[in-house]
Amino acid sequence: MINDDDAVVPELADLADALAVPVVFVGIEMTGGQGMTNHGAVIGNDACYVYEGWPGELESEYVRTDLSTLVWSLARAVGLRDRGAKPPAATTITTTVGLMDAGFVALAAANTDDVEETAERLRAALAAEGGLADPELTVFTHLLLQLNGNWRMTAAWNNREGRGADIRGITVFDCGPLGYWLRERPAEPIMPGAVTPDSELRLVFSETPRVWELITELLPSLDQLPAPAGR
Repeated sequence: MINDDDAVVPELADLADALAVPVVFVGIEMTGGQGMTNHGAVIGNDACYVYEGWPGELESEYVRTDLSTLVWSLARAVGLRDRGAKPPAATTITTTVGLMDAGFVALAAANTDDVEETAERLRAALAAEGGLADPELTVFTHLLLQLNGNWRMTAAWNNREGRGADIRGITVFDCGPLGYWLRERPAEPIMPGAVTPDSELRLVFSETPRVWELITELLPSLDQLPAPAGR
């Protein structure tokens, strides 16, 4: 961004300004089969940019976008699409973080390509931990089996009162043919050390239009910002 004269390259001036003094920052952490990737957006006083990272790479690619298309850009970054998933027998699963972790351990130890056998072992492991009964037990078993990954989207900005930053966040599980599930508990934003194996885990089936609304609701309105965003 700096030329030989130690000045900001003119073509990158708006990006440099947005990064130096962001009005709103949106961060996305995506966890899946390729590990964790980071995407997001930064809104400055004069421009809005979205950025995408790549697995194993430290650098991100920034693209200028219109503020009116920001929600669409964020939805694209997390791969949001209408899967046509139908509400299952249980649309809310309430258990503990420890039970979900036990399920992941059972999946890692399954060591078989037989889907039915894996499902049986996973269901048995979850049942042994206790706390869930049908239909929640069966639905949760298949959610973990179909889990493609999860993404956490966080928006932050300096509040109008000048008392620090306001932060909003959501975490969504992408369960493939079983659709999207909002993690209501533990609620975002999560502070370090706040989650333990005994923490409540609540997953709620959410159709694609609702997930779109949740992304929209993360972003502040102009009257919540310390100054107009310039657009």
